[in-house]
Amino acid sequence: MRNESVELHDAAVVIGVSSGRCRLFHRGREFDCIVPSEIAVRQKSALAVGDRVITEEADGVCRLAEILPRLTVLSRPDPNNPHRERLIAANIDVVIHVVSVRKPPLRPRLIDRFLIAIQRGGAQALICVNKIDLVPPDERAGELAPLEVYRALDVPVIACSSKSGDGLEELRAAVAGKTCALVGHSGVGKSSILNALDTRLEIATGDLHRRGTGRHTTTSSTLHDLGGGTLLIDTPGIREFGLWDLSPESLRDYFPEFAEPAESCRFNDCTHLHEPQCEVKEKVASGDINAARYDAYVRLSEDLGQRRR
Repeated sequence: MRNESVELHDAAVVIGVSSGRCRLFHRGREFDCIVPSEIAVRQKSALAVGDRVITEEADGVCRLAEILPRLTVLSRPDPNNPHRERLIAANIDVVIHVVSVRKPPLRPRLIDRFLIAIQRGGAQALICVNKIDLVPPDERAGELAPLEVYRALDVPVIACSSKSGDGLEELRAAVAGKTCALVGHSGVGKSSILNALDTRLEIATGDLHRRGTGRHTTTSSTLHDLGGGTLLIDTPGIREFGLWDLSPESLRDYFPEFAEPAESCRFNDCTHLHEPQCEVKEKVASGDINAARYDAYVRLSEDLGQRRR
């Protein structure tokens, strides 16, 4: 019988993945490991930074022998094959969705998608608003107002600046002793935040394109050890984020503000889209449910319905 506690203690952690190989951290040292061909052929859907693995060594060569079960995962459909899952990170405690209100502008619909993926994967969510230094102090409350709906859902929102240092101590306290992944739109400054949290990292960063979208400075997920049990995973920036293995029927479960009013809907299986006497739609009309959140639900429902056809 497998001794899980021993294996987890002796397991190496994946800190980087490349073609046919991975970089591991174990007992204070980093080393390369060969990924077997049966895993390498589906590597992006089988192995992720943050995975805990068992290795074996033969003739001085380290090979990956087993990927241990994941506690949490963050994934999305493969952009090249929507029927295949692409892993972003594994075994994370907190997923930090980094956004900005200017350069690039805030994208609430992307936040909604990330929150669903984070909830499905089992991690906790945190929204980090970077580049707050670009907003005059007297305008910040107005710029951050669209994020209040997420605070109401018990998602922490931390405004910070990797340049001025504002909010970094609050963010540092939020990630202390945890394994976290930084995700978000290209150009929001994920790598800059990591550099600000630990100046030893010196991760390459890039300026925005003239049209205001970001450059993909980070090209693959990488785990960084900040000490004290704090592990942060930097992930490549994305512009679109699909949801893996989600049906229109299960979508409503990921909008927690619908749960209570849904009990008063006329139909037990109400989709909150077209049915009469829908209490969710009534709450939207009265302002008790945020209209932008409901609009995101409607758009996602339509998107998932089209994929099914």
